[in-house]
Amino acid sequence: MVTGKPGEIILVIDPYLWESDLGQFFADFCNVPVEALPVDEPSYTLVHIPSDGFNRIFKNHRNIILTDISSQYNEPRIVVQRNVWAHPQLLIKIVGPNDSTMIAYLNENSDKLRNLLEVDERNRTIENYRKNKAKGIDEMLKQQHQVSISVPAGYDVGVDAEDFVWLTHEVADMSQGVFIYYYPYTDTNTFTLDYLVNKRNEFVRRYVPGPVEGSYMKTETQYPVIFTENVKNGVYMAELRGLWRLEKAFMGGPFISHTILDQPRNRVVTVEGFVYAPSLDKRLYVRELEAILYTFDTVD
Repeated sequence: MVTGKPGEIILVIDPYLWESDLGQFFADFCNVPVEALPVDEPSYTLVHIPSDGFNRIFKNHRNIILTDISSQYNEPRIVVQRNVWAHPQLLIKIVGPNDSTMIAYLNENSDKLRNLLEVDERNRTIENYRKNKAKGIDEMLKQQHQVSISVPAGYDVGVDAEDFVWLTHEVADMSQGVFIYYYPYTDTNTFTLDYLVNKRNEFVRRYVPGPVEGSYMKTETQYPVIFTENVKNGVYMAELRGLWRLEKAFMGGPFISHTILDQPRNRVVTVEGFVYAPSLDKRLYVRELEAILYTFDTVD
């Protein structure tokens, strides 16, 4: 099994390169803030070590980037290998004839590099959740709501209404929640930012009260909600990332949602994850929820 914390990267790079523009590229790459968190947190935690210090202790790490500059290479490239020294491991070799061409190449392919890391990190979490699923929840969702999802042990059903489900995970200083809600597909403008935010506010106001009488969850409007279009399992998906808060109470945090069209049932289905952890970093918790969202699907 791999070692290291989620979101951590081992970068094997010689000291002179770490002090160069190449080292600065990796530092900047990992320090890009995670989108839609209340306080900036870096995308990844970077640990750099020299080539002669890359021993068996580090070879079992979950994410490893090896750099190699040599005249034997005609051009820079990224070589991807998996499970070389441990499972499930991502090993990325970045090679090139000199540091200037390598930096230019990395700048052109930074999105590809980021996607490699994000997908492997997410898939590890998904694999763990499918091995350690909360008992009974997926079966209930299939029977009563015609959807499927893998939530790990520790989650419970908080609300089970006709068109809304709230799955909860509560510990002493942190709460994670998963909402599943759906409604008829009647408007061609459904998959737009404004429509989806309005629908979100409609459902959470109805089903997610706060601790103070008259308080309820709503979408925070002081910060932009990020709207992205994607394809998951061959189906169009709209993603929202933003912040939520309680009206008439002092609570808030990040959320991420996926919305799809369940065409056979002519309904729009949203699955959302949210975090409340006022004294903690939230990067890990949001990524855990994102992994849960990627297990979500409708049932034939």
